[in-house]
Amino acid sequence: MEQFISTVKSQVIPLSTIDMLSGMLNTPYVIFYQNTDAVDDFMPSEQLKTAFYLALQEFPILSGHLKQTGDGHFSIVVDKDNLNMPEYLESTSDTHYKDIKSAGFDKRAWPGGVVTTGSIMAPDANGIIKIANIHIVRLKGNSGLIMFLSIIHCVVDGFAYFAFLNHWAAVCKAMRSGDAEVSKPVVEFNFDRSIVEQSLPTKRKQLDATMSSVFAQPSLLSRWLAWISPETRGSMLGFFTSLKRSETHVFHIADSTLETLRSSVREFVPEGVHLSDNDLLVALLSKTYAQAQRSAKERGGNVFARALGSVGSAVLGRLFGAEEHQAAGMACDIRPRIGIADKNYIGCPQIMPLISNSLDDLLTPTTAESLVDIASNVRKCVRSLDAPYVGTLIDKIEAMPSSFVQPTIYLAERPNSLLVSNQTRFRMFETDFGDGCQEWVAFIKETPGFVILMPCPPPMKGVNVSMCVETSVLRELLVNEFWMGTASQIN
Repeated sequence: MEQFISTVKSQVIPLSTIDMLSGMLNTPYVIFYQNTDAVDDFMPSEQLKTAFYLALQEFPILSGHLKQTGDGHFSIVVDKDNLNMPEYLESTSDTHYKDIKSAGFDKRAWPGGVVTTGSIMAPDANGIIKIANIHIVRLKGNSGLIMFLSIIHCVVDGFAYFAFLNHWAAVCKAMRSGDAEVSKPVVEFNFDRSIVEQSLPTKRKQLDATMSSVFAQPSLLSRWLAWISPETRGSMLGFFTSLKRSETHVFHIADSTLETLRSSVREFVPEGVHLSDNDLLVALLSKTYAQAQRSAKERGGNVFARALGSVGSAVLGRLFGAEEHQAAGMACDIRPRIGIADKNYIGCPQIMPLISNSLDDLLTPTTAESLVDIASNVRKCVRSLDAPYVGTLIDKIEAMPSSFVQPTIYLAERPNSLLVSNQTRFRMFETDFGDGCQEWVAFIKETPGFVILMPCPPPMKGVNVSMCVETSVLRELLVNEFWMGTASQIN
């Protein structure tokens, strides 16, 4: 650490308007390593920690303070005389790796205290928002190791997160092999936020009706949420999130099942339209989640609770149209859309287009034909997300800096909303610190309706679906005939 502190330079890194669309969240993963060969020096503590601070030299942004101005703009301030160093913890546990593995890596089998910060960006016990939090947990009998790493989302998206994690691992592996150039990255990372604006075309394109309504004139609530400090906002959102009784579970969709799904819908796909796996999966999730929510609502609670719920639903429906449509959001990386996919840009260049589907359509029985109807809406939305569209969206947000909170408010007002992040292309199982790659990766979520599509660890093939849902909705998912005929539950 001393070497990092002696070499770091003071700087201010202004965050972009796009960064802040995810500015209230963390990017937290829990990563599992098994000591397969039962080696004594398995992922040694001192070398892990030394490599971390060497890797940090290429990512000094992780040692800064998040600063906000009253107009909704943010910066990361790296002050060499007042660094906000990542929290780096290490502990031991009496839990054996085999017990966690045999439980399918179910969170209930983890040791207590693995996760040191949640999915909402919030201050620690000292009132400070850490840019990064790390917790290394060594398991019983040197059987394996759990690594928790969380970085605030406005600094990194998933691509950038794994760029840092894999760089840290490469430094550690090189150091353990005696390589003198251990801190030199394989690629040069680009933190310059101006690259996004400089890569936008002059041409602009009109936003669709749903996104236009999201970024309409900000309400008093959105202005206030954008004005208060990140610490206050995080504490408040964390409290409200904790009131939801939710669970996260992982389902597996095998390659062979995906192929069967593709084949079954083929005859219903309009001529000239190509539906991707993502289109089909988002459509399937949209229908399944809406059906499970409706079934849970119809079964749930006592007579008084059902009556109260009906009144609440009627009010929400009148105010927001919440009971007639589902807003399905998709996290979308703009790098390839504006021509910077090869620039190793480290930031959070993510937008979240929303697809509005009628609940009447979603609640019909799931068939190949009904899936194509919804998947075609997904394809139409994805196809529209070109560089002129991104430019228009950025223009809108920059004209009203406080609008970065509006997508959160929009989704919170709509209890039927769903958010899907497709991470199947991330280098999620390639992180080797010198003793082999990780065996499992879990994403921490506490917000119902949040779904992550993840790559499968070798030798599995297909897609893993990590879903955070309310407990009552989970019960209905597990008896949804089409869903359980497509997916198998892992944990």
